[in-house]
Amino acid sequence: MNLKKITISFTISRPTLSLALLTLLSFVLLIAGVIKTQQLRGMYLLWNLFLAWVPLFFALVARRSQTSKYIPVKFRKSVIYLCLGLWLLFFPNSPYIITDLIHLTESHRHILWFDSVSFFIVALAGLTTGLYSLYVAHQIIQRNTSRFWAWGMLSVSVVLSGFGLYLGRFVRFNSWDLFTDPIFLFRKSLHELQNPLAIQTTLVFSLVVMVLYISLNLLIPPSYERTKNVA
Repeated sequence: MNLKKITISFTISRPTLSLALLTLLSFVLLIAGVIKTQQLRGMYLLWNLFLAWVPLFFALVARRSQTSKYIPVKFRKSVIYLCLGLWLLFFPNSPYIITDLIHLTESHRHILWFDSVSFFIVALAGLTTGLYSLYVAHQIIQRNTSRFWAWGMLSVSVVLSGFGLYLGRFVRFNSWDLFTDPIFLFRKSLHELQNPLAIQTTLVFSLVVMVLYISLNLLIPPSYERTKNVA
């Protein structure tokens, strides 16, 4: 039986490489902190950073699905929208990582300077990864709809992510709860909409993410919008 070798054209983009470098730096700093203190402190940040990469993974899969010859044309849009739905589900994990800075209050004074640097780099890596995934998702939606609808759907996604961040930090929900206990999640979410803290948190983080995203969008060259088949 002869096996044919399948060659897949695949290119790692400069943004993804930069995010990988930031993630590697985060890992090195956290490991250095463990070695320095002889305690497994701050290692939970690696899990949170992994979750920040999940939405980017789905966004990149959606982008590749647009031109993939391994997916039948009639199924491409279904695959793209499924991936975008999963992207939206996990996207709040990216800005959520900013709130991990609150754990700096647990640091001892002699190590506070090092923890501040480590936690900041982790938060930066997670946030920029999320912003890039937002950019990829935005471009996909714009190609399949229009510029107006793309910005509209983007804005709704950012607001939903702000509310999702509140549910994660203050109510302690996570993305998996949508599958394990969806009814309780929806009922609790509707109840929390009456909480002023939920509204404040949602508005603040929505504003922050949107302004940061617009700034990122202005920094990316227009020519990159035509880039295809990259990760």
